[in-house]
Amino acid sequence: MSERAPYFCNFPFRPSEKRPIHLTRDKLKLFIYTEEFPESSDLNYLIASTEDMTVGEYRLAPGSTFNPVDVHAGDEIYYILEGSVTMFNPELGQVVEISQGESVIMPKGAPHKAYNFTNTDVLILFVIAPKIWDENGPPLSYDKEMKRYKYKERAGR
Repeated sequence: MSERAPYFCNFPFRPSEKRPIHLTRDKLKLFIYTEEFPESSDLNYLIASTEDMTVGEYRLAPGSTFNPVDVHAGDEIYYILEGSVTMFNPELGQVVEISQGESVIMPKGAPHKAYNFTNTDVLILFVIAPKIWDENGPPLSYDKEMKRYKYKERAGR
């Protein structure tokens, strides 16, 4: 998937064929992101991807994350349907845990990585608008330094 897969911006119809459509679970596009790194990927159901938005679900297994760090050409919202996930922004060193019924927004261009530190699956609804990736497709690596919070030891410990 080093280039944008053909179903992005063309699912469930091409831009020239737009029409109202009822999407049932059996019509969704199942894919692994990223195909290049299946050992550190997540299972996705693409609900819709047009030139104006991409909507889907993805599942992170217990103890897993996805690689590489993701960056989108549009704003992305995560809404947690099941479980709890820890989001990491390597550019800022920001870490936030979001649980079922909560959401987080990553502005356009914000690098992010999700971790499942729990013992149960996490199911996430995501919406990206207006574009999932630019013409170069998804990032294949993250070459910048990942900032991490540093903790000082307490006196007497």
